[in-house]
Amino acid sequence: MVVGATPAGIMAAQAALREGATVGVIENTQHVGGMLASGLSVTDSIYYETMGGLAAKFFRDVGAYYGLASGESQYTWEPHAAESIFNSYLDSPKIGVILGRTVASVWKRGTQIQSITLDNGTVVGGTQWIDATYEGDLMAFSGATFSVGRESSQQYGEGLAGWGQNETTVPVSPYLADGSLIPLVIADPMESPGQADGKIMAYSFRSCLTNNPKNMLPFPMPPGYTPDRYIGVSRYINYADLTWYKGLFSLEGLPNSKYCLLNSGPFSTDYPNAGWAYPNANWKLRAGIFQDHSTYVAGFLYFLANDPSVPASVRANVSSYGLALDEFTDNNHWPWQMYVREGRRLHGQYVMTQSDITTSVIKADAVGVGQWYIDSHFCCRYASSSAGQPVVMYDGSLFTDGIPLYQLPLRAILPPASLVSNLAVPVCVSASHISFCSLRVEPTYMVLGEAAGTVAGLALKAGLDLSEVDVTTLQNRLLQFGAVIAIP
Repeated sequence: MVVGATPAGIMAAQAALREGATVGVIENTQHVGGMLASGLSVTDSIYYETMGGLAAKFFRDVGAYYGLASGESQYTWEPHAAESIFNSYLDSPKIGVILGRTVASVWKRGTQIQSITLDNGTVVGGTQWIDATYEGDLMAFSGATFSVGRESSQQYGEGLAGWGQNETTVPVSPYLADGSLIPLVIADPMESPGQADGKIMAYSFRSCLTNNPKNMLPFPMPPGYTPDRYIGVSRYINYADLTWYKGLFSLEGLPNSKYCLLNSGPFSTDYPNAGWAYPNANWKLRAGIFQDHSTYVAGFLYFLANDPSVPASVRANVSSYGLALDEFTDNNHWPWQMYVREGRRLHGQYVMTQSDITTSVIKADAVGVGQWYIDSHFCCRYASSSAGQPVVMYDGSLFTDGIPLYQLPLRAILPPASLVSNLAVPVCVSASHISFCSLRVEPTYMVLGEAAGTVAGLALKAGLDLSEVDVTTLQNRLLQFGAVIAIP
């Protein structure tokens, strides 16, 4: 049983099917493919040769979708193309898919998950389980322990950890005339450098835009929109003397005159402070957080295109783009998934930390290779002062020099067997906040998803707990299907 039809979950389903299992997949939205089918349409990868197995197959299938020669890969795509490919991966009589349902509870016997109850009361049983969600609900309900937020710099000896790393100052006033704070800015948390806290990196939406007038919906005003929410945006535009969208967001080109919307700059599509409660919230509370983020990002685009406080050149430039009419057609052309960059993080049999990304990179139980910067978006936006003047401050942004290459240990996706012995967790992996900032990209999730599905399939055939599967047997099986385990 796979909970979460994310790319990791779909790779896990394919790998388990390959080992002879019958597979059930449960997804909380009405669409499969996670963020890769919901606006994240560019590949967070530099060393493409680290992606083998099913991850590499996906990019070859993207190439085939766009008519490239057999075996050629493509690393940008339209959201509907990714969804089509992922749907084809689940098109098997031995894979059953349930959409629009969430996990409400878990029933265990000893250390083994026996069944789950969904939010509509349906009970689903299984022998081996994979939590491939961005939130980690199955993991949490199962009794596995986990973290949310940032560790202190002392907990794991991580120089980058905790409050106060790489703070950014934006010299615009965070106050209104009456002395109250402008929207989207909080009071100074007054934390100590290196202190642990519950803050996580900002969430957003990765909308799909176009500048093709025949396929373009001008940015609509979202329900609940108020221009006062964007006072900080207006102040930043004036401070930076912006004349077009650069500095407010960035665009990466996709096929067919489409673009992937990315955060860029201190007042952009990211929404710091607003997602801290999301990982541990129930789905009713999450729905409110989701809607708040959706209104913010959609309103941000509408504000830039229409508000008279925005320079005319910026308004004209932004208005030359709009939402792609042939994407997300059942959701007003808006992505189905919010970009949950960081949810819960498992306390697994091994916790990956900063040194596992940078120096201690070899693992005897490796099931793949990770490769991405230690890359954190802002975790907090707050009011402070600099040289006696009130300013807006940001905390938590990281983007390290150099691209690390490191092995991914099987132990990082397995809870301690004494707690849960038939569960693998390829997305909410066992990691500190700092190491997760590198692990959190979809190609790595896909690699870990394939490993999770393979070890689950091997365990099922042999009647073993996941930790009892021989690591060498697992590695050889992954290599047989083209996985990359050694660092290139």
